[in-house]
Amino acid sequence: MPRQFVACKFRSSDTRTYTYANDGDPVAPGDMVKVPDRSGDGWKRVHVVSISDDAPPFECKPILGLAPQEEDAAPETETAADPLDGDEMPF
Repeated sequence: MPRQFVACKFRSSDTRTYTYANDGDPVAPGDMVKVPDRSGDGWKRVHVVSISDDAPPFECKPILGLAPQEEDAAPETETAADPLDGDEMPF
């Protein structure tokens, strides 16, 4: 399977794309993928805009794989209830 060079956006409204290398399962425009974050310890979710087989003239960071669907992402922790929920206002 040939290496893909994948143009991605962090937000759909971004005008700039960032190119990453993909040596894993093929991805397609519209997919959401994981890329390394700036610290290198975690990852960010990005939107695939386009694919190319031609290498750019610069080194590319790798795609880490497909990103989980937002519904499948880690559940948010419950927040404490509002102390005034269900209570009548004192004034």
